[in-house]
Amino acid sequence: MDRQNLETKLSEVSKSIFSYCMSKTSNRSDAEDLAQDILLELIKSSQNMRDDKAFYSFMWSVAANVYKQWYKKKLKYQNSELTEDIKDMESNFDSIFQDNSDIFTLRRELALLSEKYRRAAILYYIENKSCAEISSLLSVSESMVKYLLFKSRKILKDGMNMERNLGKLSYNPKKLIPNYSGEGPNHFYSFMNSLIRQNIVLSCYNDSLTPESISLETGIPLPYVDDEIRELVDKKLLINKGKYYSANVIIISRECTEEICQKLSDKYEYIADKIISFVNSYIDEYRSIGFYGSDFSENTLRWQLSTLMWRKIFGYAFKPVGVPAITGWGEHADIWLMEDTGNIVSSTFNYCTVDSRNGDSILFFDYLPAQKGSHTDFFGSQQYIDIICSIAKQSEKILSEYDLEAIAEMIKKSYVISEDGKFRVTFPVYSTEQYQLIDNYVERFMLDEIGIELEKLDLLSEKILAEHSPQHLKDSVIRVSGHNKFYHAVCVPAKIMIEKKFLSTAYNPSEMPSTFIILSNK
Repeated sequence: MDRQNLETKLSEVSKSIFSYCMSKTSNRSDAEDLAQDILLELIKSSQNMRDDKAFYSFMWSVAANVYKQWYKKKLKYQNSELTEDIKDMESNFDSIFQDNSDIFTLRRELALLSEKYRRAAILYYIENKSCAEISSLLSVSESMVKYLLFKSRKILKDGMNMERNLGKLSYNPKKLIPNYSGEGPNHFYSFMNSLIRQNIVLSCYNDSLTPESISLETGIPLPYVDDEIRELVDKKLLINKGKYYSANVIIISRECTEEICQKLSDKYEYIADKIISFVNSYIDEYRSIGFYGSDFSENTLRWQLSTLMWRKIFGYAFKPVGVPAITGWGEHADIWLMEDTGNIVSSTFNYCTVDSRNGDSILFFDYLPAQKGSHTDFFGSQQYIDIICSIAKQSEKILSEYDLEAIAEMIKKSYVISEDGKFRVTFPVYSTEQYQLIDNYVERFMLDEIGIELEKLDLLSEKILAEHSPQHLKDSVIRVSGHNKFYHAVCVPAKIMIEKKFLSTAYNPSEMPSTFIILSNK
């Protein structure tokens, strides 16, 4: 790579490198020193890079190596010779357990011992078990117990003579939002809705760490970390090579989101205005199609047309992305974590599609800040789905007592209205042909009016996310960046449309704003 290209690249990535350093250090001064060391090493090592296209992989490799060297310098070792005589070592080590001045350090080191050594040491020193008793409890030979005690004493003694620095996540953990798009059900959200698991995965995102290093980085004692690591590996969210663990899921950091927002700021209002233009130009023709609900209020129909456009935008792939990988729960789905950014970008919508036994579909696009209706009322409840689709078809089906109880619940939640002894749904219902006609128009408008801008947004989001992601997750970047388009091309423009009062959250009480049904031809 020539000097000019290198300087351009370094200018582009300096912010990402500094963010990486801030996550690894306890203060800004250390982060700045570490960032300078990394940039200097990149300049010195650039001639060793064989392929310019591999720059980002090369950059993160250099960053990890420089950090390891930097961290080693921060540690102060005191060397002490250890005798092979277990008896002498016992008498020397016993004094540590009796010396209250060292008790905090001892507890710290016990918390960092791996399970097999920790159990033997605690049984012997804390619970005063004999080697024979420990042998029985651990189902190992007495000679193995003695070896475990000898080894644990050595590890503890070395550790107590070492200065250990807890990582930033130990006192300032980050809140991550689990995101899911796939076949369902969404087990990933409930599993990863845990601050401990989130920060364990985060600690291993840019570096491969041992369980001991994870414990120090997060401030979580190793006995707890061990169990969580096993669960995370089982669900394919961590991968291990030997004793080192790496994150196996994309994390969109706050810094990454801020960079994307900064570079897309001029596109948000443009997209919002184009969707407003689409709705205004098409709403009369849309009404004339004659679907059920075409006589709904202006605000509801604006929400419906906007929803159709939002769904088209986030579901349209401007590049080949392939099939989602199989998750640790066995279904094809994309999963990723996003650092909570407060008001910078929020999910704003939940979307879901459920199908009746006859092939009818209910499509939800729940606006979370002012929610009316929720896909969770129907997801996993086939009977409810079949009943409301039957009402939408105006079926003459004889209703059972259970059906009537379910409908009463739907009336309470405003999905159904009872009029003159009959029931009707409170959202638009399209035939397959009607929906196809509308969908074709929406897609043409999107491609003609905002397609180029959306494609640029997609590519830019992918580029920035790749710069903030470790090399081994590069195959996931394309798919996740496509989903991340949802926040930037749908959620932010939608907020602008509401701020401009084009859409109102003062919904008509007898109409659902962003839910609709498509009836099959069966």
